[in-house]
Amino acid sequence: MPNLLRKSFNVVNRVRHTASVAGLSALRVAKGERPDAVMLRETFEQLGTTYIKIGQFIASTPSLFPRDYVIAFQGCLDQTTPLPYSYIEQVLKEELLTEGQSLEDLFSKIDKEPLASASIAQVHAATLPDGREVVLKVQKPDVEVIMQTDLGVLHGVTKLMEKLMPQMRFASISPIIDEIRIRMMAETDFIAEASNIRDFQQFLQMTGNTKVVAPEVVEELTTKRVLTMSRLHGISMVDEVAMRQYCDDPAQVMADTLNTWFASLMFCNSFHADLHAGNLMLLKDGRIGFIDFGIVGKLAPESWQACMGMMQALQDNDYVTMASCMVDMGMTHERDKVDQAQLAGDLAKMITRIMAEDKTYTSGKPFNSKEQADELNKMMLEIVEVGKRHGIHFPRDFALLTKQMLYFDRFMRTLAPDMDMFSDARVSLLGSDFKQ
Repeated sequence: MPNLLRKSFNVVNRVRHTASVAGLSALRVAKGERPDAVMLRETFEQLGTTYIKIGQFIASTPSLFPRDYVIAFQGCLDQTTPLPYSYIEQVLKEELLTEGQSLEDLFSKIDKEPLASASIAQVHAATLPDGREVVLKVQKPDVEVIMQTDLGVLHGVTKLMEKLMPQMRFASISPIIDEIRIRMMAETDFIAEASNIRDFQQFLQMTGNTKVVAPEVVEELTTKRVLTMSRLHGISMVDEVAMRQYCDDPAQVMADTLNTWFASLMFCNSFHADLHAGNLMLLKDGRIGFIDFGIVGKLAPESWQACMGMMQALQDNDYVTMASCMVDMGMTHERDKVDQAQLAGDLAKMITRIMAEDKTYTSGKPFNSKEQADELNKMMLEIVEVGKRHGIHFPRDFALLTKQMLYFDRFMRTLAPDMDMFSDARVSLLGSDFKQ
């Protein structure tokens, strides 16, 4: 009963906090401020965990949201103030100890200062009695209650809007909220994340890949709220000078990373969908470390092949093939109703217009500067818009795939500015360098 009362109290508090922040935003509008994408992002950041995750979802899903919102929410950061160690200690005791045990029986040392603190979890370094170094990923308080409450409120509001304004049904907002709920709740289950890590390790073993490693899960010290893994020592792959301490050629490291990830699309149960600078490391022994498997995606191999065909056709200005690949990608349930010739024509008009208007496409310089890469990202948003007008719908996890491709684009600007992801001989987009 006390737990039920506590949960109810937390729900009421959360609703009150949400109403308060929403009220302040409404006041800003009443004073004449324009209610645009930037204001919505600022409001989401004030509302915390759930809304930050929704903002990140918006930023990585150009197939569902307007371009100005996609661009605005790319600055939605997932960093939070660290929780006191006393809370971390309490969760570890609740989750890991059996009767008569103490934390000293399980760990010879736990660092009280966190390695990282995000909206869902906080990470601490620790040492096991046998000397193994591990990291402890500990879930923050009431994360599940907060998310369920927030998403319940959002779902109710969208249902009400659809009743009051029938035209809103065509925006399909309710299914989007349901999709966000599925993805976000999966991040709160560390047992599922442990399973994702094991899948990836099996993939590495099956393909004979010794260049990449993932942390080893300590099964007996892992629960839904605590994930214990071996600690990997290395540096983030964003500093080329620092990387040369542990490798001769950062560009080859980038190629090995890309080859592993592309092969995982073909041969693994899921692909890592959050390999940003904090989740990709060059280890001191020269291997590449993939960490944090809380967000993964699944994509049919044939969809990935069609995606690569579309990107190659874009480079070749072959709009007929590009249109065909967009349909083959499995992005529409009624492919026979798509006029591929008209789609190709619209793609040609849009891309020709962009190339004529933008100096970055007519400069004659290699496509590697930040300005040019940003323009390519904008072009991809335009391609999505054209596809939507023809009734084309992306596979569920295509947004995750696109987001990860943009992450790699940023890595390559730093580590391998002369590398072309789609034509470099060192990169195998379809995983052909790996045995099945």
